[in-house]
Amino acid sequence: MISVTVLSLSLAHGQGNPVVEEVEGLILRGEYAAAVEKTSENFGDRQNRLRLGTLEMRALLEMGRNEDALMRARGLYRRASGDPQLCWEIVRALNAMGERDGAREVVQRTLEENPPADAASRIAYGRLMLLDGRDPKEVLQKWFQPAKQADPQHRLPYLAIGRLALVNHDRELAAENFREGLKRHPGDAELLLGLAEAGAELPRDQRDLENGIAGYDDLALKANPALVAALLFQGKNLSDGKKFAEAEKVLEKVFAVNPQHAEAWAAMAGIAFVRDRAEEAAQRMLRAQAEWGENPRVPEIIGACLARHYRFEEGIKFLEEARGKDPESTTIAFELGSNLLRFGRIDEGWVLIEEVHRSDPYHVAAFNLITLRDRLKGFPILEREGVQVRLSPEDAAVFGQRALDLAVRAKTELCEKFGVTLSQPVMVEMLPKQEDFAIRTFGLPGGEAFLGVCFGPLITMTSPRGRLGRNNWEAILWHEMAHTITLEATRHRIPRWLTEGISVHEERLENPGWGMWMNTEYRDHILSGDPPKIADLDAAFGGKDIMHAYFLSSLVVEHLYREYGMEKMRAVLAAIATGRTVADAFAAHMDPLDKIEASFLPRLIGQAKAYGGKMDWSPLTDDEFRAYRQDPQGWISTNPHRYAAWMLLATKLSGDGKWEEARKQLEQIISVEPENHERTNPYAMLATACRNLGDVEGETAALRKLLELDANAAEAASRLVELAGPVGPEERLERAHALLAINPFSEGAYRLMAATTPGGESRKALGSLIALEPLDVGRLHYDLAADLLESDPEAARRHVLKALEDNPRFRSALELLVSIP
Repeated sequence: MISVTVLSLSLAHGQGNPVVEEVEGLILRGEYAAAVEKTSENFGDRQNRLRLGTLEMRALLEMGRNEDALMRARGLYRRASGDPQLCWEIVRALNAMGERDGAREVVQRTLEENPPADAASRIAYGRLMLLDGRDPKEVLQKWFQPAKQADPQHRLPYLAIGRLALVNHDRELAAENFREGLKRHPGDAELLLGLAEAGAELPRDQRDLENGIAGYDDLALKANPALVAALLFQGKNLSDGKKFAEAEKVLEKVFAVNPQHAEAWAAMAGIAFVRDRAEEAAQRMLRAQAEWGENPRVPEIIGACLARHYRFEEGIKFLEEARGKDPESTTIAFELGSNLLRFGRIDEGWVLIEEVHRSDPYHVAAFNLITLRDRLKGFPILEREGVQVRLSPEDAAVFGQRALDLAVRAKTELCEKFGVTLSQPVMVEMLPKQEDFAIRTFGLPGGEAFLGVCFGPLITMTSPRGRLGRNNWEAILWHEMAHTITLEATRHRIPRWLTEGISVHEERLENPGWGMWMNTEYRDHILSGDPPKIADLDAAFGGKDIMHAYFLSSLVVEHLYREYGMEKMRAVLAAIATGRTVADAFAAHMDPLDKIEASFLPRLIGQAKAYGGKMDWSPLTDDEFRAYRQDPQGWISTNPHRYAAWMLLATKLSGDGKWEEARKQLEQIISVEPENHERTNPYAMLATACRNLGDVEGETAALRKLLELDANAAEAASRLVELAGPVGPEERLERAHALLAINPFSEGAYRLMAATTPGGESRKALGSLIALEPLDVGRLHYDLAADLLESDPEAARRHVLKALEDNPRFRSALELLVSIP
């Protein structure tokens, strides 16, 4: 360990010195060896010795030469201990070698000195304060921001503020500062990397895919090919996308800079653990711990990697180990707490998130979670048969029991189908707003594209209240519950394509209107090029065609069910659970993947061609559209199979009120492809035409078919409830349930159920109606009281009193109250 007493001479900074600037430039370009050589050549420059020596230390540390860096520190005279920049590099070296007590002593001794004046030293001083556990917000306001104001041309304040914001999950502030810094320092590798880490997308006009420039991280590595932080960032992203071989190649580039880089070896170990290569993982861990066996970053990186791949049980163990080695780290505490929350260990998770929030009020994600937790405290939890559903009191009163019933049924049926016994209860959290869902799931607002997320024992989704009428919430819940089952069946080792494929296909099996079906978008994608191979489907989830990946995966699963059956599917999942590769599992219990591929591809092509096979689905060109406009009927007669033209004509006829002609046109379109799954659907237009013609039977048939094809069709479901008067009880209930699966706040659906089903179902419907507080709530309390009179007189009394509270002169209610024994 280096003694702080040997560092005590404060020398001039050498600002504007050409040699100092040259060395800084070499370091920023990643030419670390050249920087060390340049400082050695010029170390006789006594005026700039401190700055040159500090820069040399930085270059040596980048190369992993920690001992050499400390030897240089010893040579910087005994009276330089007050220089924050020098001490920052010394602390980095000591921490890298596990000399934490020595590092802490250097930090504290430096902070006892008079605060610095120049921007670079202010930033170093602020960083040392953060290491000493000072309030990040105070450091930001008293050191980083004043440094930026005092010297707006210096790069370090923008970098420091941006990185502090990233640590605290404030991506917006981070990106703002990185961009501001780049205006003054174009091409700065570290600022570019910061934008990538903040989630900023590189504008299209700056991309150069042929030369591998797709994001800000690529630009950063172009500016500094030896920027280890950028290589680690890319390796992590590739690993998260299950591109493990590519991730390892990127991480190997780190070793060309620093052969003993602990974090890179830890990342390599994490990949090996995810791939169930225990021996290889152990060897990589030893390399990661070679210089400092108690380095908390090693288990932290491994644990976080496992958790990102939904291997929560194993990941949490590593994160707990990391926390034991560094109990004061808010980063480790937040990572561990977040994953405990996802793995169903709710109380333990909240304790850690609360701890992070108390120690760092500026931590945006912790603040968001604690704020959400406080709102959730009053939320009831409905529980039955190993399923818990948490939702707002308002939602619980209206449809909570319905949600619990569906979740229990999904769990029971899917567990039996896949031969799974869940190891712990399933918690379904239905958050009132999209923002609440995003914070609970990701820690930050956003995530609008997600309808639900399954972590295994925890499912999060937005309440239908937050996406009213936009999605079938029952389909989402069924989909996520299927994930819970397949994750458990494989001990969280299932590849994404297989779990998503199973979930989408199980949706279709449960309800024909759920899931995903062939349409022209998927048809064209399949027929216009080579669809990804089964082995490559996971990578497709990381691209722009993610919906195609969902659909294709579901068709693969459909093929596997048909060709091999559920018993073999269960065997494949069980094999994956033991750590066998997906390819080995399929080869052992079904067929090798290439053979499965050979039988699946013709079926896939056949399905695509069969969808509207006689129809020409291509859109009209500009010239075709102009010709069509001149003579629609004539153009269609010479181009009889163009769907776009047919729909244009049907739209025109409807707009002109020519409903009979529109109906004939639409019926002709439907006859070509009755299972039409297009976004602009002829069944919806046909229902409108029939309605205007007074053809209730035709309208009903069109609406029912539309809802059969798409269980998200809210307007069709609502209209069918309106038309339910003359139909039988079974049909009335079917229509009510279809609407409630989209909009569980529909008064019309509950009224239909209450009028149709005496007994328990009627009472549930009346209870939901009362919770909605319609204008006739008093009458509804009376109806429920009358229904409960024989089975539950006390409950009947409560409801009749509620009815009288609403209307004290309600004669029937008074008579009923008197009759209650």
